[in-house]
Amino acid sequence: MNIRFLAQSEYFNGIHLKEDIILEKEYEQGAFTNLPKVRYYLYYLEENVRKEVMPYSDKVDIFQITDCQYNSDYLYFTEYTDMLDGSFTFNIIRYNLTDHTHTKIISLKDDIQLYPDNKQIKIFILDDANLIIQRALPKVSEAGNYTDFFDFSLILFNFVKNKQILISDENLTRNGIEFILPYNETSCIMKTGYSVYENNRHQLLTKEEAAVESLIILNIQQFISDLQLEQPNMVINAIDQSYYDTTVLKAKIIDNFLIYSKYNYENKDENIIFFDLDTKEIYTCINKTTGKKLLNNATVIEKTPYIISVNSSGTQFLNLITNEIDATYGEEFDIRYVNNNTIISTYIERTLFGKKREMVTIHKFPSKKLILQERGEYIGAVSSNSETTYIFLK
Repeated sequence: MNIRFLAQSEYFNGIHLKEDIILEKEYEQGAFTNLPKVRYYLYYLEENVRKEVMPYSDKVDIFQITDCQYNSDYLYFTEYTDMLDGSFTFNIIRYNLTDHTHTKIISLKDDIQLYPDNKQIKIFILDDANLIIQRALPKVSEAGNYTDFFDFSLILFNFVKNKQILISDENLTRNGIEFILPYNETSCIMKTGYSVYENNRHQLLTKEEAAVESLIILNIQQFISDLQLEQPNMVINAIDQSYYDTTVLKAKIIDNFLIYSKYNYENKDENIIFFDLDTKEIYTCINKTTGKKLLNNATVIEKTPYIISVNSSGTQFLNLITNEIDATYGEEFDIRYVNNNTIISTYIERTLFGKKREMVTIHKFPSKKLILQERGEYIGAVSSNSETTYIFLK
């Protein structure tokens, strides 16, 4: 295991892109009152160097852009150009993380005043030529007491051939795409349908108004081919579905597991599901504490699903295959981060003069053997792979 401490960090608010590259954003007042200007920075952890991406380009997070390509070489963002006639052009830029070249892949002219309250656009980059643009407009509930982005329209756009196809699949146009998570070089996990947990929608919408929520394993190229056929009802097999009284809260992928959280309104409990994407086996854990989210405590260690829980004995790691506790860390240890079989925690040490100082410790799991410890205030950690972890200290 390779552990790298990055000291004298003021904060850590980055998103891991690939290898040792972290994306960080900073916001400032720009040309618009409703949306701030944003600056993008690439933090190269091995060199401990932070570089701004195209500093003379004006950028704004007006669209939600998801790169569905696994371990992508690109960063996608939106820059804007003032057309000097009261309108703006928004360009989607593909920025190469390796050679720092960039390409404009699509331009959209729109009314900035519609965002973020009266229009929402999600863009899903499917491959090197195709993307989906999903537009959502506000729709009022039947009772007239709630408005949200429930009116969807989607197009498949080939930005190499400059060709677009209106998507007519009933599931996509009725329920919308909530998110897509890249899994490997060929496949992604797609969720269609919006959660009724968000914004108390379960109380504000009728059962007939709610979306059917589906989790689907997509072969990206097959998905593109199916969309090109303009079918109103594509044949897509869902690995799980939820509707109204059961809703998906969040999802993530660790190693070969899709891990997602479902809340059941009738039972008032949260169910954490580990779906093995290789073997299709399913492991579950139910939390009866209403409103307490478990997904952050769901992890995978050496291809084994675990739930981390805290009680009077300390922090315990429940093995969901054997249903046994594989390790317990004393209550003095605050578990902060897990990377494969390495556990990062903090504890407060008192000096001879009674002064408190924070210590960061790294233990081997499940033996709890102390590998390393360092003095400093922990503010975050990130992994470039299962063997390398970067720890940020203030």
